Amino acid sequence: MTISVATKKEKKEFFKTIIKRAEKKRNPFSIMFELTYRCNFRCPHCYIQGSHKDKKELNTKKIFSILDQLKDMEVYNIGFTGGEPLIREDIFDILSYGNRCGFKFDILSNGYLIDERIADRLGEVNVNKVDITFNAITPQVFDQITQIKGSFKRVKKAIDILKEKGIQTAIKSTCMQINKDEITEVSRFARNLGILYTIDGEILPCRNGCATWVNRYSIDSREYEDLRRKVYPEMFRDEGKRVKTKSRRRRDRMFYCGVGITSFSIDPYGKMNFCLEIDYPRCNILSEGVKTCWEKLKKEVDRLNKTKDFVCRDCDLLKDCGWCPGRSFIETGSFNNCSEYFRKRALERSKEERYG
Repeated sequence: MTISVATKKEKKEFFKTIIKRAEKKRNPFSIMFELTYRCNFRCPHCYIQGSHKDKKELNTKKIFSILDQLKDMEVYNIGFTGGEPLIREDIFDILSYGNRCGFKFDILSNGYLIDERIADRLGEVNVNKVDITFNAITPQVFDQITQIKGSFKRVKKAIDILKEKGIQTAIKSTCMQINKDEITEVSRFARNLGILYTIDGEILPCRNGCATWVNRYSIDSREYEDLRRKVYPEMFRDEGKRVKTKSRRRRDRMFYCGVGITSFSIDPYGKMNFCLEIDYPRCNILSEGVKTCWEKLKKEVDRLNKTKDFVCRDCDLLKDCGWCPGRSFIETGSFNNCSEYFRKRALERSKEERYG
């Protein structure tokens, strides 16, 4: 008997089809599950600083119950994150159960706890991908960010182990003043290993409202654009040949992401939120169940999308703005306020376009 294997193109088309189906039905397809806010690193730019670390986290039994409900709702992909998810003693009970439920799941980790034994167990539970934060290529800068001596050596070793064992691995960096001169080398490191590498130019304010690290270490839009060109040169290779199209100058709703359409997040205490960055609306899964909370979340997104005096609808900076209502909520406590961070970036981009 001949068994045919789907090509990359066929797989891509398949996923596009099921995602479109989920969007049409407004059925959750891919969700994020924060298993803990505890972490063995002390990265000062981490947005979960100030989160409710004194609260009691979901126990194993409650997490199993939530996973059962997610399975019943036909959720396909789960990203298990934290804090550092591998710090939980029951992490492999959770991952094994998720595997038995049939989820495709990723682990978002700092990599510090991954050794040969942990990597073998990750393989046993069929983890789809391990996504590791790797913010620098030199031990001095890396350890300065994590504030843990020797962390660079251990995390780099973890990446090597995962690669050797054939476990799909990706690394990512937040671009900051402290590490901007290392990003290109991190990119080269990833390419040499043949693993995915992504960068982010945005530092989020902490959930307690503190924006000290944002103000001190954020890079400007020009610096980030220069780094993108160095990290992803293939994206800009044919830039001169592309036909320029007129940018959309009007935003007719607040949310353009998957929130309330195919995605949401769950925090370590059983609250359902829009996403990892937005600690809202905190629907209580433990008392109401996943399905009821999802319906409430969708209604709240719909309500916000109908905001009549939406501040961004006809803004002159819209075409240069990467505005997210979540950032506005973090900065001001309202989804319908102008984000100072994105306004500053939009003004920078607008100036660059005018003067080159």
